[in-house]
Amino acid sequence: MTEKGTLTVTVVEAKNLKNEGFTGDCELFVKLILDARNAQATTKKNDLNPTYNETFNFNIDGDKYIYVECWDKDDVIGTADLKLDKVFSSGYEEEWIKMEMETKGEVKLILDFIYISLSKSERPYKNLIRIQIT
Repeated sequence: MTEKGTLTVTVVEAKNLKNEGFTGDCELFVKLILDARNAQATTKKNDLNPTYNETFNFNIDGDKYIYVECWDKDDVIGTADLKLDKVFSSGYEEEWIKMEMETKGEVKLILDFIYISLSKSERPYKNLIRIQIT
């Protein structure tokens, strides 16, 4: 079955990122890439543990992975790829993603998936109820 629907990704925060600049300054942001589509969180200056709480929506049509990149100005300092099969089967996933490459930091993502091509009875997470209290 080809997964079709809307994927909502919230970049919550990052921690333990590495400063790539020689001056001690950093301008960090997170980029999400899904096939040829991408979204970028706002740049956070001089904070190796930035909080973002920024949400992005992607239309899904058979995609299997989302790629996450951490940047410091013009340099990629970390990458990771996240399989989407868990969020397809549950409808919701909250996870710390470990970065590879230069930084050993992590990025926290919240993913929500809503099928648009299946009736409610055909969805794998028929009885899921999610309540978020803030």
